[in-house]
Amino acid sequence: MDRPPAISLRAVRKEFPGGVVAVHGLDLDIADGEFVTLLGPAGSGKTTVLRMIAGFERPTAGTIGLRGRDVTTAPPFDRDVHTVFQDYALFPHLSVRRNVEYPLRIAKVPRAQRRERAMEALATVRLEGMADRSPAALSGGQRQRVALARALVGRPSVLLLDEPLGALDLKLREQMQVELQQIQRAAAITFVLVTHERGRGRGRPRGRRGRSSSGASSTG
Repeated sequence: MDRPPAISLRAVRKEFPGGVVAVHGLDLDIADGEFVTLLGPAGSGKTTVLRMIAGFERPTAGTIGLRGRDVTTAPPFDRDVHTVFQDYALFPHLSVRRNVEYPLRIAKVPRAQRRERAMEALATVRLEGMADRSPAALSGGQRQRVALARALVGRPSVLLLDEPLGALDLKLREQMQVELQQIQRAAAITFVLVTHERGRGRGRPRGRRGRSSSGASSTG
């Protein structure tokens, strides 16, 4: 029996008040373990698609499925999805490890297990040697990797990345493009990256192609 896609969008439409249609009739399947980039200019609907997958926005029409489960109306906390935004939102008064542990602390995971899973996540992004440092002592690229580790520590089936490299300079962006692919392979989960720069979406073209009403496209 064929495995259902990690993410499945069917005839998804999003219309905002005033008649602004951000996404129109989008069909898209993303397989388990795939790295897909949603590429398009500002205002093309790509971030809206990401927000609908995450549950922050509800589609006007159509359905959204995660591993065969219809989550169209499910709230964000009831989806096995985590999101990394351009703003890293790290706590400056907490160490790197404690920043990564934070979602597990909120979920009341026992302390020893929190520490173990945080260190595993930091090892995935190759920052285990900086666990006791303050975020202020890290470079921009390292802080981005801490944000990734914090998203990975909950072991989601899907990770959504909304312009995560936008705040980095060109050299760091190029380095992080490669590192994102390495992290995705190490984590073995589905990544969906939103970007407006073609050079940031490096991956193997696979699966179905989708398009929003304004011209955002998907490449794998």
